[in-house]
Amino acid sequence: MMKRKDKKTLLFVITAFVLILFMVPFFVLINNTFKPTPEFIKTPFALPKNFTLENYSIAIKRMDFWKALSNTAIITVLTVIFNMFIGSMTGYLFARKKWKVNKIVFGMFLASMVAPFQVYMIPLVKIYAGLFGLSNNLFMVVYIAVGLNLPFAVFLYKGFTEGIPEELDEAARIDGCGFALTFFRIIMPLLKPIIITVTVFVAMGVWNDYLMSSLFLTKSYSKTLAIAIKTFLTNHSAEYSPMMAGLLLGILPVLAFYLIGQKYIIEGVVAGSVKG
Repeated sequence: MMKRKDKKTLLFVITAFVLILFMVPFFVLINNTFKPTPEFIKTPFALPKNFTLENYSIAIKRMDFWKALSNTAIITVLTVIFNMFIGSMTGYLFARKKWKVNKIVFGMFLASMVAPFQVYMIPLVKIYAGLFGLSNNLFMVVYIAVGLNLPFAVFLYKGFTEGIPEELDEAARIDGCGFALTFFRIIMPLLKPIIITVTVFVAMGVWNDYLMSSLFLTKSYSKTLAIAIKTFLTNHSAEYSPMMAGLLLGILPVLAFYLIGQKYIIEGVVAGSVKG
């Protein structure tokens, strides 16, 4: 039989291999931001011979980076805030009120999670961009993003809330708190782990979204980072090194956000899904 020390060594080797495997694309991305495009095409995996930071200045200028960053941040932050309040309150309602209509509506939420965005894509464009003329409107994109991410959020919030003893609600009612006041004063502070979990997942999804944003945001003043990256791709050529610099600049904010909230993710997902 394999000794305990050997098992730990084997586990370490496997973990290190998997880590290296997943880090290679990220290393290639960072490495090639310091090369001219011809050098990248010729030797994509080699270290830079002609080290340069010019790709970053090109990316910032060509992408109109700060405007694209601002648009992306507005959409992401507003989506996260609305998703948090609506999702947590809805999840609390479903967890505490065992009405038949709640079970039906919650089932509809779960069913909507199965359908991919491509199913809703054409109707959404026809209605909001065509009928209502709301293309290039950041708040319309926020509205749609909240709706698309709400079922997942409600699913996790409901499961997490069911793990909170109902005796807390009863004690709050004895003290004179209504249903809404109980939620905001007693329940919501206890939802911190799942709030951070949902926030991380929703923020990452919205920040990196390309398909939905590209359908509604077509003008230069309304483009997000994911759309602005396409500036470096044309029908006849591609500027790979500045594009990679732009990708890295776009990744860094959400990567930092993920690293800050990662310790809550596993705890929140497990707690929110076990009883959901």
